[in-house]
Amino acid sequence: MYQTSQPVNRRIISGDAALLYIIMFFSNDTYLFGTNVNEARISLARYLLLFFCGVLIYSMGGLIKYSINKGKIVGFLLIFISYIIVARLNDEVTNRVVIKLLYMLIAILICMAFDFTRFSKAYRQCLYFISVCGISFSLIGYLVPSLIRNLPYITNTAGLRIYTCGLAGINEVLLNSKFVRAQGIFWEPGVFQMYVNLALCFELFLPDRPNKKRLWVYIIAVFFSFSTTGFIVTSWIILCYLLLKKSNITKKYSGKSVLLVFVFVTFGFLLLQVTEVGVLVFDKIINPTASGTTMVRIAGVVTNIEIALAYPWHGIGMENIQDEFLKLTMASKIILGFTRQNTNTLLYQYAAHGIPYGILFTLGTYKFSNLLSRGEKLIKLSVFIMIIMLYIGENLQYSALPYIIIFYGYGCYDKCETKYCLSMTEGEVNVSL
Repeated sequence: MYQTSQPVNRRIISGDAALLYIIMFFSNDTYLFGTNVNEARISLARYLLLFFCGVLIYSMGGLIKYSINKGKIVGFLLIFISYIIVARLNDEVTNRVVIKLLYMLIAILICMAFDFTRFSKAYRQCLYFISVCGISFSLIGYLVPSLIRNLPYITNTAGLRIYTCGLAGINEVLLNSKFVRAQGIFWEPGVFQMYVNLALCFELFLPDRPNKKRLWVYIIAVFFSFSTTGFIVTSWIILCYLLLKKSNITKKYSGKSVLLVFVFVTFGFLLLQVTEVGVLVFDKIINPTASGTTMVRIAGVVTNIEIALAYPWHGIGMENIQDEFLKLTMASKIILGFTRQNTNTLLYQYAAHGIPYGILFTLGTYKFSNLLSRGEKLIKLSVFIMIIMLYIGENLQYSALPYIIIFYGYGCYDKCETKYCLSMTEGEVNVSL
């Protein structure tokens, strides 16, 4: 399992994907081990993550090779030590600090155990399986909702039931609605679409030929999530691919790309105007006062910036941010409402942990775009914007995913990574969505 720049066979990738799936399954991003009201199960998941840390270290032969992981390790130490300092200054609860450090640790171990090319292959295969399960379970919810209601369920911290088949879940509120939103193994459809859209981005922007079957499964999975952010990000990824990737590599695809963009935009406009899906997904943008989620998203930007400017060096801390968030949103003339919900992964770092920590977090995220851009500045910027958009709708406060992105970003020039991943060849871009 240790890093290699050589091609790996399907059996190894399947084993890697299985390990990633298990780590994801027992992460804080799932309904079973993230928002479960049963604290014993949440604690069990964190102990298991310690076990997986041991598995990853064992897979590397018990050795941390600094010479080929220099960038990743330096990035990890900067983030790790900076967080300990700001946590101490903010007098954070020890349990929260340990949990956050644990997710940083497992993230860096994943980044050292897999080179990025190998990780991306395993990640896409893993998300393909999760997406198929999520779509299938959602379809059963439409066709035989009574069957879903006879399945086991967990109760989340909001007091709502989530019915589960083990491989996917459905919130009881969503099961009773006109649109049964897919969420896979994750605690909310918005988190589900984040993981899926990242896989879609890998599929389209990495050098190996895109797999059409996986592409369509990812797109359908985002569709069934009925996530506004998900729809926007998927559209952004596809448009950037059609306009930037093909036309930058070879001009003969430019005319076809423009035509596909025209068809794509026209279809999106019709969807917005004439279907109930358009009302469900996009009405909160057209009529922002009609949806509380729009107000929460605006607060995630405006209020986090206000807090960061008021507490620039080490932030306000995780313990105090909710009350401050409520106070500022109540007093704001920009935000039409008030909330304690902080749903912005990126700006939360600035508000809770300070501007220096936020810059380290952002820099690693930006550098990650090198791995998908092949040196093209517009693609690099587009991928970075995509990640920012993904972070607007959900706060992955206790999650390994943002740190996996960051540490791969800091390690984009490590010896075990090929500069800008691999060179793109003309034959690898001929794929139609």
